[in-house]
Amino acid sequence: MTDAYTGYAPTLVALTLLVAVMASLAGFCLAPRVHVSQGLSHRLWWAGGSLVMGLGIWSTHFIGSRATSVMADLPRDLLPTLISLLFGVLTSALALAIVRTRRLSVCKLALGGSVMGAGIALMHYVGISALDNSGPTSYDPLLFMLSIVIAVSGSMGALWLSFRLRPEEGKKITLWKTCSGALVMGMVISGMVYTAIAAVEFPQQGAALQIGSTVPDRLAFTIAFVAIGIMLIVLMLSIYDAHLASSNARLAASLRKANFELKALVSCDPLTRLPNRLLLEERLDTLLARGGSGPGKEFAVFFVDLDRFKTINDSLGHHIGDELIQQVASRLKVAVRNSDMLARVGGDEFMIVSAENTDRASSATIAKRIVSSLSKAFQIDGNLIRITTSVGISRYPVDGADKHALMIHADAAMYIAKDAGRNTFKFFEPGMNTITEKRARLESRLRDAIDNDALSLAYQPKVNVVTGEITGVEALLRWHDAELGHVTPDEVIPVAEETGLILQIGEWVLKTACQQSMDWHAQGYPLLKMAVNLSAIQLNNRNFMEVVRRVLSQTQLPAHYLELELTESAIMQNPDRASMILRRLRKLGIALSIDDFGTGYSNLSQLKRFPISCLKIDRSFTSGVNSDAQDAAIVKAVVALAHSLNLEVVAEGIETQEQLAFIREIKGQQYQGYLCSKALSSEEFQAFLRERFPVNA
Repeated sequence: MTDAYTGYAPTLVALTLLVAVMASLAGFCLAPRVHVSQGLSHRLWWAGGSLVMGLGIWSTHFIGSRATSVMADLPRDLLPTLISLLFGVLTSALALAIVRTRRLSVCKLALGGSVMGAGIALMHYVGISALDNSGPTSYDPLLFMLSIVIAVSGSMGALWLSFRLRPEEGKKITLWKTCSGALVMGMVISGMVYTAIAAVEFPQQGAALQIGSTVPDRLAFTIAFVAIGIMLIVLMLSIYDAHLASSNARLAASLRKANFELKALVSCDPLTRLPNRLLLEERLDTLLARGGSGPGKEFAVFFVDLDRFKTINDSLGHHIGDELIQQVASRLKVAVRNSDMLARVGGDEFMIVSAENTDRASSATIAKRIVSSLSKAFQIDGNLIRITTSVGISRYPVDGADKHALMIHADAAMYIAKDAGRNTFKFFEPGMNTITEKRARLESRLRDAIDNDALSLAYQPKVNVVTGEITGVEALLRWHDAELGHVTPDEVIPVAEETGLILQIGEWVLKTACQQSMDWHAQGYPLLKMAVNLSAIQLNNRNFMEVVRRVLSQTQLPAHYLELELTESAIMQNPDRASMILRRLRKLGIALSIDDFGTGYSNLSQLKRFPISCLKIDRSFTSGVNSDAQDAAIVKAVVALAHSLNLEVVAEGIETQEQLAFIREIKGQQYQGYLCSKALSSEEFQAFLRERFPVNA
């Protein structure tokens, strides 16, 4: 017998290794394409990959067998040769099918490697059987088993490497790793081929070539070049497809990111990152779609509105306002439960949809936490800011069966909370819609009145308590609407403040009153000090000083003939800023007074900070000085306080001689009231002046 490895052709041995490496490289590049492709593309990559890999593996066997001196010139039978090639293709198909699975378990690795190894061994030994050696072929048992072991272990290694070198999401495989793996697998395949060849024993061949004498044949080179060419083409196609897939994946990732960002823009508030109205309505739709109105299905909708937020935004700047909104959002997150949805639906408006099984008592608890958390001061850029909030609550199903009804009713309840004094919450009740509809109508008609110059001023004189002389006049806003009739300032001012119209109205009042004072003076009447009421929003507006200077310049009214009246609550909203603005006004010569003293904070420690010159006692106290000992005591205390601070006192609402006598007795300086005159139109007040100053008429 003669061993099959009597001699080898070095060139063909090297060519065998090259083809084996190329086949391994093709396998590693094809595996990801088979793994990620779908449908027809997957089937084409799997079938084509199986043919190419099978051809590559079979080519290593064929070239290796041609490299030996014994086998080089032996003829081959066509059918076993084709069957051998078929085993190579089927083995490759099995390998690619295994690679497509999501994960490679130990059992799957062992079973797949064994089947693949057996297939490769069958490919080789069926190919050996195709050789016509004119005698029986035998095998060295040890080398035969070793070749099987190498085939199986090599197949397992190939499967394991295929999974290790398969790019997953977030993982990139470098080229050198793939080439290194292909080199190792090529050496394993070549080692198996030559181990199997060495296991073959042929009968003695007289024409056997000696070591190193084998002539590389053209058929081996032809098959090698054809196989390498095909594998190169497939490699380039797989690399191009991988590049195209990577580009598509990046494009898809960019589109997903863009869609996510777009959805975030559409559904989230950019300032607070809270859900917006769109997401809130989706949550309502989801809860309502579940249906039912029995126990466990009830939930609540909260409408949260910051009181007088516009004042802070206009006076301190929008950057402070934005920071305040962000801090409010943070506190609201803590105040509500994790199962509730908090959304920002407007500039200073938030809405909350509670989880199911939220009854009235639980809703009240949440609302109390909201009001309490927002009542604490905010520290922003060195400013200590205090705000309050008004909360309206509607409940499903008692207050509405659809989202629009629930939202509208929560909004209506919120406005009722504002009318009730703010810093509180209210549940929706039947009839509230009528109130909010009236408010909306009032706002609409007020805008029309401003545009059409339908507002007017009335004037009430201030009188010296001792001499009875007219010492000044107060301008009071009046509005008579064709549809609404007479609308009181108590109805107008809150709506104007909430909508921001107060700035426009306030400037108009200031300019009209100053101009009217100069007009009366131009007609020969004494120049009287004109008192104008000032809103907190006006005082805190950053342009207020400019407005005052412009009005005084346009009307030519001397600054010391202008008096601005503020309520205690107006100056206490932001005491530091109020103190600064009031000092600037006093520097111009403008007189300042506190209106309705005793009805607001009455913070005496703060009062001394402000450069005021007068206190006005509210009519709610003066009306009872002759009949109520407590009212009389309060008025006496206020007058004594004013005297100690060198402030003048104006008593409002004086209607009887007895009330006037009381004010005179405690040394009040001025009064207003029906005892002298009610508030008069400009024409009526001019007639009043004519009676008082006939010489100048």
